[in-house]
Amino acid sequence: MNLIRVALFAVFAFMGTFSLSAQNGWLPPAQAIVVLNNELDLLFEPPVPTPTNGVTSKQDVLQRHAVSGVGCSDCQIRAIKEAFIKESLLRIKQGMDTGVAVDEVRALMISGAGNNLSMLNSIQTVYVYMETIL
Repeated sequence: MNLIRVALFAVFAFMGTFSLSAQNGWLPPAQAIVVLNNELDLLFEPPVPTPTNGVTSKQDVLQRHAVSGVGCSDCQIRAIKEAFIKESLLRIKQGMDTGVAVDEVRALMISGAGNNLSMLNSIQTVYVYMETIL
């Protein structure tokens, strides 16, 4: 029984140190603002047209899907990414630490998504993306 307790303590201690080290991995706010502004610029940059069957571009296909609302998971992720970046940027500019701002935006978006599994998955995908760039 004591062996099990020691093993559990070791696991929890390791998880705690791992969690604390992850919290310190965020960029400083000044650098995060530059990165997030660049990411916003990339989102609004017009895509390079890629012909599909020689007639339409990928952008045309995405716009048709966005208008119809059918089969456009990329559109949902893009919209969430845009909102996530803008909200995080706003909080960081107001003086929040980068990690706190990103975590707060994630919590707000999750609470707003309700039980929509597709939306929750997209939010998690964008959160992992934010961890990667920041």
